[in-house]
Amino acid sequence: MSRNLLASLALAAALSAASVLGAAEKPGPYTVGFSEFTLGVTWRVQSNEEFKYVADNNPDVKEYFITQADGDVSKQIADVEDLISRGVDILVINAGSPRALVPVLNKAASSGIVVVDFDATTDSQLAYHLTIDQREFGGIGAEWLAKTLGGKGKIFAFNGISGTSVSTGRFEGAEAVFKKYPGIEIVQTVFGGWDYATSKRAIESLFAAYPSIDGVWSQGGAMSEAIIDAYLERGLNPPPITGEDGNGFFKAWDRAKQKNPDFDSIALSCPTWMSAAALELGIDVLKGKKVEMTTILAIPTITKDNMKDYYRPDLPNSYWCNTRLPADAVKKMFSR
Repeated sequence: MSRNLLASLALAAALSAASVLGAAEKPGPYTVGFSEFTLGVTWRVQSNEEFKYVADNNPDVKEYFITQADGDVSKQIADVEDLISRGVDILVINAGSPRALVPVLNKAASSGIVVVDFDATTDSQLAYHLTIDQREFGGIGAEWLAKTLGGKGKIFAFNGISGTSVSTGRFEGAEAVFKKYPGIEIVQTVFGGWDYATSKRAIESLFAAYPSIDGVWSQGGAMSEAIIDAYLERGLNPPPITGEDGNGFFKAWDRAKQKNPDFDSIALSCPTWMSAAALELGIDVLKGKKVEMTTILAIPTITKDNMKDYYRPDLPNSYWCNTRLPADAVKKMFSR
């Protein structure tokens, strides 16, 4: 296929996308669908709560439907088909695959539905995208770890859910940084699924083969929490480890600090309120406001100097600390 033909096809796709997206404006209130890939991790549970809080309190939302696919891409495709049949005006989705969801999302957008993917975004040219720079997320943690180790050492890398754009992007960002430090060697890569129990089993199985490790790059708070706990339960000082803004990780960080005052870490934040921001973005589109096709949110970086501004020792481990939920909504969430 010639370059001219490829360019023509790309231009046609872009013009098609623009025509579909430009026709979306309509008066409210609106019917909204939210397609979640899985509720198997606490981040997504709180993300659902952030979405519901805004949807319940926004007069532009007439009704909303939430589906969750139990980690099954085929089911998520069917869920989106169902939401299309319900006549939603806005479709918010945290996608299980960047490519597999594209045909059904394009179908939704072509029928006049405003599609907004967030966090785990897709390759759809007809969808609005709202996320953080996942490569930057992975790279910030990797840079901190490499410098903390003086540019050399053997490390583990703990990734999230295989095949998702979030996990892939974060690890690509980390690898790009580690390539600048030839003394850093990733001796084992693990998919911990952003899950405490899965990561705990994984790190315990690694102890036999690697009794001594210099550091751990982890892209998820619950995974980092599990790794620290595994070390402490063996009476060992955890090595330097990267984390995320989960309350359980901050508690583990605090425990490790009590055992070894020299222990240090870093936490990055992928805001749970992105789901609510995606809903608000979809409403803005329907109201005719100018909205960029891709919105990249800033990544808060949490260190020992500002951890106290996020850490909530009075709340459960499953609480994610960079929230927009008011105190009464947080209390209600954990009283269920």
